[in-house]
Formats: sequence, C-alpha cells, structure tokens
Amino acid sequence: MILLWATRGRRWGFRFLYVDDAVAGADPLPLYERAFAGHEDETEGCWRADELLAVRLLDPEGRRDEAGRVIPHEIVLEAAQAEHVSTSADAIEDVWPLLAERYAGLWDGPAPR
Repeated sequence: MILLWATRGRRWGFRFLYVDDAVAGADPLPLYERAFAGHEDETEGCWRADELLAVRLLDPEGRRDEAGRVIPHEIVLEAAQAEHVSTSADAIEDVWPLLAERYAGLWDGPAPR
C-alpha cells in the first residue's frame, strides 16, 4: 500500500523513508516527482496520478523541527489499495496509524539511514 514516505525530523532534514521493501533500493525521486507533479507548493492534500496516490499532511501531533516549522509528511501509496483515501483527514485516519509509531521513534533522534 505505502510505497514511499518523505519527511524530516526535529534535527534532521528531508529524507525518503521506505515502507515497502519492493521499492527499497530504487531511486525514490522519480516516483516522488511523478506522484506530486503539479502540487509542489500545496501544504496539504491528496492527489491521484496514474496508479499512485500522493498525500501531503502536516504532522498530526503538531511536531516541529528545530526552526519551529511544522513537519510535513509526504506519502506515496498505490491508488488501487487506497480508494477510500481522498482527503488529508482520510489519510490521518487510515494511513497515519501505519507510520505513527515508527515516526515517534525517529523524529527526535539522529537522521535515519
């Protein structure tokens, strides 16, 4: 379902974090760019592109980086497996629980590899 997740932490900058082993090791940028094409400047939302669903949401727990900016989460999913997700609120309810625990362990630590 989740192919790619991009975010930043309290002390580390923007990183691609893999969730699906099927895409791990591949260059994440083409997938990311294809999914978010035309929505680069939008703060939050859900957009379908081909067989992908791009989701951008602000950290549901309001966490911020050292500069005080709210942390965004950008997630690329397989659209066919996320038909019920059409808004940021849907993503927070249905997708965020899959990432929340992992992120809680990462955001305040050193940059993930």
